[in-house]
Amino acid sequence: MAYYLRKENKKKGLYLQMYESHWDKERKQPRSKSVMAFGYVEDLISSGIPDPIAYYTDFVAKKNQARAAALSEETRPRAFAAPVEYSLGHFILHTLLEELNVREVMDILAAQTRFQFSVYDMVAQLIFSRVICPCSKSRTVSAVFPHLYGSSPISEDQVYDGLSFIGESYKKYIELFNHCYGQHYQRNFSNVFFDCTNYYFEVDLPCGDKQKGPSKENRHDPIIGQALLLDADLVPVAMEMYPGNESEKPYIRKIIEEMKSRYKISGKTVQVADKGLNCARNIYAAVKEAEDGYIFSKSIHGRNLSEKEKIWVISENDKNIWEDYTDKDGKLLYRLKSCVDTFSYQFKETDPETGREVTKIFSVTEKRIVSFNPALAKKQKAEILKMADRASNYAAYKTMTREELGDSAKYVKIINKDRNGKKIKPVIELDREALDGDLKYAGYNLMVTSELDMEPFQVYQTYHNLWKIEESFRITKSYLDARPVYVQKKETIYGHFLICYLSLFLLRVLEIKVFKNQINSYDLIHFIRDFRVVKVEKDSYINVSRNQAVNEKVKKLTGLTTLDALYLSEKEVRNFFQNCMLLGS
Repeated sequence: MAYYLRKENKKKGLYLQMYESHWDKERKQPRSKSVMAFGYVEDLISSGIPDPIAYYTDFVAKKNQARAAALSEETRPRAFAAPVEYSLGHFILHTLLEELNVREVMDILAAQTRFQFSVYDMVAQLIFSRVICPCSKSRTVSAVFPHLYGSSPISEDQVYDGLSFIGESYKKYIELFNHCYGQHYQRNFSNVFFDCTNYYFEVDLPCGDKQKGPSKENRHDPIIGQALLLDADLVPVAMEMYPGNESEKPYIRKIIEEMKSRYKISGKTVQVADKGLNCARNIYAAVKEAEDGYIFSKSIHGRNLSEKEKIWVISENDKNIWEDYTDKDGKLLYRLKSCVDTFSYQFKETDPETGREVTKIFSVTEKRIVSFNPALAKKQKAEILKMADRASNYAAYKTMTREELGDSAKYVKIINKDRNGKKIKPVIELDREALDGDLKYAGYNLMVTSELDMEPFQVYQTYHNLWKIEESFRITKSYLDARPVYVQKKETIYGHFLICYLSLFLLRVLEIKVFKNQINSYDLIHFIRDFRVVKVEKDSYINVSRNQAVNEKVKKLTGLTTLDALYLSEKEVRNFFQNCMLLGS
């Protein structure tokens, strides 16, 4: 920003004004505005100023000098103003990013912009900050960036502009990281794990992709959906954002189709997802259209399972043989049994030629596996009885609203008619039939698969790897604080979730590929947050980290013997960032 003297020819003569130039963040171009009007040159001469142009040129110059002096005083270094404590734990994320070598392509993608900062540096520092201290973008810039060892100066406005830029084409950055990851590790797409979640926004009215839908937190705020795909090694491979009022079921088809197209995948892929994605349309797409396989879970309750199938689930006889799996002490862990049969499915879709809705019917030969877990049964029965107790209190005393009942409402029965079908005053009581049914099937789980050659134990183990994707959502929501978002524009929101996804991706690569599951993501996060130093002299630091347990794990895995040293020199600190090798080790 600067002041300048504007001379404008008007009908009455030459008109003088002091203008201020500034940068318009919305239009992304320089703008100017009038700050002070001096008047017409002839009028100024008449008022006693012999040379108005020279006079006001000098006046504007003095204003610029005063402004520069004031700014210099504001930005003048102060005692204790510079941070004395620095975060060092992100050196493992920094090293992994450098070895993946994504900087060059990021620079190319940003080459056509007018950014006065490095998009790569912004993305890297946002990832480090998201793991170290997740908070608003404003606080990240003011309170986290300055404490990152080796950080670049990036302003809050630059962060918002950069987030909007990467969010506009977030899939390109996911593809970039996947490509660079593929230079070091071979992706395994024999199985892929898929699930969805959503994030609520504390806004009154739906807007853009923030639409009202079924929230995972049972809230009524507008939400935005996120689909996540993991490969067979449980490393994230794709993310898709979608409006909160859309069904999540079509996205398993869309994201897997894009995955196969982008990475030129041929051959069969077994799709693994929970019962929320188990629908006839997805089964048809997997088996009939993509010639893939699937492993889904299926709800034992409700209308999706016939009474004949429900009886088979819990029966045990010569035709229904259970196989027990125990631990080394002989304690029962779970039981499995299976059968193979042909099952019919149907779904409705719009015919692209006629535009009419048609019903498509097809059959699939499936293997169905039932598991029974006694520990899970005990836990589920306790939860069911707790909900039944709430429902019973509601029926007897009505001490809460029906909305406050939550899931317990399914055990409340309202009787409006007598045995003859005549309307009566509503009677509220405990639905014992629903309660007994849930208690009877506690601990049981049903899995369906198109893979007839897979052993029941193999299907069980593969399906239960889905916990890794649920854990990924838990890390993103709880440890990386993906919500609240603190941004409003669609592109900036997507940029925010891209940073969260890339943070998760790097943590998973470290956990699964670099450190071979010898340390989990939680311990990596604890180490990155804990490893800090205080600068006491020009080239000397004191290590103030306290979590010795995770420090020892990382020290053993990286071979960096100075991680737990009390005194660290500038050279030793630089060594963490410049000479640590992860992918090449």
